[in-house]
Amino acid sequence: MPELAALFEAAVDAVMPQQMLPERMQLHDGMLCIDDREFDLERYRRLYLCGAGKAALPMAEACEGILGARIAGGVIVTPEAERPLRYCRYVHSTHPIPSEESVAAAEQLMAQFAAAEEGDLILFLLSGGTSALIEKPQPPVTLEAMAETTRLLLENGCSIEETNSVRKHLSMIKGGRLAQMTKATVIVLVISDVIGDDLETIGSAPLYCDRSTYAGVTAMLKEKGLFERLPATVRDVLAEGERGAIAETPTEPLPGVTHLMIGSNKQALEAAAACGVEHGRDVRVVETPIEGDVEAAAAAFCRRFEMLPPGTLLLQGGETTVTVSGNGKGGRNQHFALHCLKRLKTNIGYDIICAGTDGIDGNSDAAGARISDALYRQCTPGEIDDALARFDSNTFFAEKAALIKTGYTGTNVMDVVLAYKGEENG
Repeated sequence: MPELAALFEAAVDAVMPQQMLPERMQLHDGMLCIDDREFDLERYRRLYLCGAGKAALPMAEACEGILGARIAGGVIVTPEAERPLRYCRYVHSTHPIPSEESVAAAEQLMAQFAAAEEGDLILFLLSGGTSALIEKPQPPVTLEAMAETTRLLLENGCSIEETNSVRKHLSMIKGGRLAQMTKATVIVLVISDVIGDDLETIGSAPLYCDRSTYAGVTAMLKEKGLFERLPATVRDVLAEGERGAIAETPTEPLPGVTHLMIGSNKQALEAAAACGVEHGRDVRVVETPIEGDVEAAAAAFCRRFEMLPPGTLLLQGGETTVTVSGNGKGGRNQHFALHCLKRLKTNIGYDIICAGTDGIDGNSDAAGARISDALYRQCTPGEIDDALARFDSNTFFAEKAALIKTGYTGTNVMDVVLAYKGEENG
């Protein structure tokens, strides 16, 4: 299907901040209008623009274009290469593993929030990636211990919700703790990278609340057999929290903080579907997200796909989890695609793109991969199983010239799978 790449481009374009924000946010005579909400900027002494995440920089650029000199300053934390901002301070940080840059970035945001006073307004731009980009560990947890904990969780099949619940209880900035540091009014513009657009999960909720507890987090880690593998300082902090020696994160949304959802996986799929209809295709969008173990999720997707009539375009989004046991290169999208290729073989004609909207899949520089029955015919016996066993999907698809490479997109609303079903093969 020649236009399949155009569908992926439409999906990503629809959730780019440069596209979304001017459509969703306008300034009229001092009144900031965001969708159906209105905020009178004349009520506030100063307006600060802050943010963190994979989409923070383009979001800030779009906001500066709308708000201009009304912005009194701010801090924007991003993994992107530096681009000049007129009214805010650019701060580079790292993803997916926090570093000293993450701590420095967190400290700058914390200082900015503390400096904002009652009567000020902070417009905060939140998107995926924030969990790693800003970090301030609870003493005596070190940054190295935090990074090791993050790696352990990500490599052992923990969901993003589970991973973030742990990180929030080891952090001085997550789970609503950043919001507790200011007397200013806060408006949070959110681009969601999690299933269900859960505000407690996105970016580890620095400005929302957190209903998980130290006891619950500890129980989850023990159930998964991970607790004893954690660094000693991490186990100590979790135990201190469980005893009440460290305060829990706020369990209810803080007054004075408003969250507004402006970008999600659903918008990306809707744009891809519209593009498919324009090309005359029979489009089916699955509202239930792809989630859970990558192999099981790929099998479920293929079963649904195989039942469709020829000529159908099937679209679904979400995010799987991968428990890594090899030392190969790849990511959940490439691994998902490889499982689909193994199942579908050449029984039917198909063309499928599995890719992340942020342009980066796992530890590779690809967004994902594109598979087809024609690609399967290029495979040698045992080649797919070998790549799966080594968790080396990236090398497999690179050798087949089947990688999707976009570079860093500047947005992030999880992953999309775009699948066209052709005729049955004889």
